[in-house]
Amino acid sequence: MIDRIATELPLKAVEAVEAGVRTVWSDGRKSFFHSIWLRDNCYCSQCGDATIGRRTTRLSDIALTISADTVCIDDTGSLSIKWSDGHKSCFDNGWLQTHAYDDKSRCCRSFSSLLWTGEFRKAPVRVLYSNVLDDDGAFLEMLHDIRDHGICFLDDVPQNPDALEQLARRIGPPQESNFGRIQDLIVDRSKRSIANDVAALKPHTDEPYRASPPGLLMFHCLETDITGGGGSIFLDGFEIAETLRAEDPEAFDSLTRNRQCFRRHFTGDVNLITEFPVISLDEFGHINGVRINDRVGAPLSIPSQEVPQYYRGMRRLLSLSEDPARCIVKILRPGDAVIFDNHRVLHGRTALTITGRRWLRWIQVKRGDFHSTLRITAEKLAVPSDLRPLHRGAYG
Repeated sequence: MIDRIATELPLKAVEAVEAGVRTVWSDGRKSFFHSIWLRDNCYCSQCGDATIGRRTTRLSDIALTISADTVCIDDTGSLSIKWSDGHKSCFDNGWLQTHAYDDKSRCCRSFSSLLWTGEFRKAPVRVLYSNVLDDDGAFLEMLHDIRDHGICFLDDVPQNPDALEQLARRIGPPQESNFGRIQDLIVDRSKRSIANDVAALKPHTDEPYRASPPGLLMFHCLETDITGGGGSIFLDGFEIAETLRAEDPEAFDSLTRNRQCFRRHFTGDVNLITEFPVISLDEFGHINGVRINDRVGAPLSIPSQEVPQYYRGMRRLLSLSEDPARCIVKILRPGDAVIFDNHRVLHGRTALTITGRRWLRWIQVKRGDFHSTLRITAEKLAVPSDLRPLHRGAYG
């Protein structure tokens, strides 16, 4: 629950009206709250305790026709209500502002990411491993970088295979999958895995065939041959999606409305199939997440009339994802690490030479754990604006 907003306005006037209460703020802005909504959100000592999730008055105990008999602004500046059932409620002005549900208020609370620019691609954010491990302020700044741009590079990571997990656990527990809790990406052509091959790998998001794809991906370079290729590629999926929206709204809309089928079959292990839009939006049209990986797409099954614009949009999106001007290309050296949002940032690899060496350690952390850690750290450092919900990811 969001408790407060960063800047609170005093209440100027309140009025009981049909079906609810109208408030006027000190800047002249008006808000309306339904009676049933206010009564349901009363957490006085009689109704429950929000801090522990206890409710003694449930929605089924409240009449849908409940109304406010009297309303006023009390001595603390809060909204005080006496209800038609005799109960009394008090709502803090900051809490009311934070939870106002008119379209403008909800849109303002909807998180908007910062798209990558040419300047950002030339000089992406870099932080010191020791700083983010030991200092909450530096750690929160790193979390902000991941929240806002979807990516952050780390320098001077110890050449200890356990160093990445130590940082990962600061964000959240490593997520287990059929690949294991930790995966080592080592050039080994005997393995039937493109991750261990030397071939170039086009930019993509990982594992869109899962109902819940990996959230944050973390790579730590333990060994590399800088003359042997194998540069890591990173690309802002939100930026190329917005470019498509501007160029071809019809094709963009088709990729948001129709579901692509993704499949991955590991013989004798798992057989994963799911359907989600390539581009996920929130109710205000903000991009929440992308699933872009044409290597694991299953045959498309959408309404016939949608097929032409869908393929037009997908073809253009893939073309944008291969535009060198939109990519960060970096050979990770021993001691380098990178953390990025798999629901936003595409990653790939340039080809390695036959003798090229490359060892990356790979860990994933759930998005929910990342969001929780960001809020808890912000709360510890008294940064109230970080308590808003963040974009939910590529979940349609």
